[in-house]
Amino acid sequence: MIKLNPDGMDFDQVLDELDTIKQGGMNDDIAAKFSSNSLKSNEQVQSLIQQAYSKFFSFNALFSFQQAGAAKLENEVMQICCDILSGGEEARCNITSGGTESIFCALHAMREKAKIAHPHITKPEIIAPFSIHATLEKACHFLQIELIRIPVADNLRADVKAIAEAIGPNTIGIAASAPSWPYGLVDPIEELGQVAIKHGLWFHVDACVGGYVLPFMSRCGADIPAFDFAVAGVASISADLHKYGYAAKPCSTVLYRNKDLQKHHYVPITNWPCGLYVSQSFVGSRPLAATAAAWAILKYMGLEGYTSNAQKLLGVKQRIVSACESIEGLTCWPSEGPLLMIAGNEGMDIQLIVGGMEQRGWSLLGVNQPPAIHLTLDLMPEADLSRFIRDLEEVAAAVSSGKFNDQGLLSYGGVGDTGTAPNWLVELIESAE
Repeated sequence: MIKLNPDGMDFDQVLDELDTIKQGGMNDDIAAKFSSNSLKSNEQVQSLIQQAYSKFFSFNALFSFQQAGAAKLENEVMQICCDILSGGEEARCNITSGGTESIFCALHAMREKAKIAHPHITKPEIIAPFSIHATLEKACHFLQIELIRIPVADNLRADVKAIAEAIGPNTIGIAASAPSWPYGLVDPIEELGQVAIKHGLWFHVDACVGGYVLPFMSRCGADIPAFDFAVAGVASISADLHKYGYAAKPCSTVLYRNKDLQKHHYVPITNWPCGLYVSQSFVGSRPLAATAAAWAILKYMGLEGYTSNAQKLLGVKQRIVSACESIEGLTCWPSEGPLLMIAGNEGMDIQLIVGGMEQRGWSLLGVNQPPAIHLTLDLMPEADLSRFIRDLEEVAAAVSSGKFNDQGLLSYGGVGDTGTAPNWLVELIESAE
């Protein structure tokens, strides 16, 4: 049991110990480059957001209504985000702490609107493809909404016909991804938008991964299906600025097609001694520093900066796809955007590939159904990208020849080593067994 030191620690000793923990117990940026832990673009971007964050690190964004500067930062970030996602003057945006909160807020607004539009519904349901992010189910749990997951079609995208057929008297909305986390594919948003219009349903698009990169990849000529407010029927979008917007964590957004939909987002409280209480999103206190860093990077990068970054991401993706095409036993699934899945064929056990890459220092995520390595792509120095490809080639050769048989973990959030995992997670896994 760790307890407070009665006399505290020396100032410099505390910093030294933090350095030791960071150096000895954390993956470096390159090792974690493909696991979404290191979405940083380049060092200049990181320097900018760190300095912007530090300038506002002590400010509480709960009280942005008291600070003209805070209001300016919030207003400009939200307006830029609405523009990026084709919302124009009508769209509205709220800043959140991450994708989970963004999805929670969108589903809460969906439910609150349904209470007015469909007061007879007492057991609301949302229909979504099996590939929808797990946080949607988490939000449904807290909001007491039943989530009906529909198997994906053979192409691993949302099955529009099956979703439409699943709509029942308690359905209040549908949801889909742009792209889905497991498969990196944009669901048929335009077709689902028509389903939503036909049945008078709220349609939420989870673009936490793609919201601030797919529009720029489209500008580069990539074949990106329409997914944002340019699509009729889309009511709300979740999109993370701290992913490919390259803002500092925590910073996400939830956007609404118009203010009439956004009004269901808020929970204003008036019946308490201090008068009106209302917050930007679900949480109360939150760091204004994250908003300031988002403002800084959006201003710095601009349209051309994000487009150039997207072009480089597409180049990284093509390098890895081409390499896998030449490695016996490996294949890349087709995907749109910055996610890439590497699967095994011809008897290749992809978990052995993960194990071999982990031994060479690479921290990789995975997909279970069907099995694949999950890469969250980002810019990286040419020497490191070449090393990743070379390691992949050598590990695949060792697995094919039977010289390597240590399996790695294909997971988003499992426990690989109980000796280094946080206690809460180990105890949770043990209690579920």
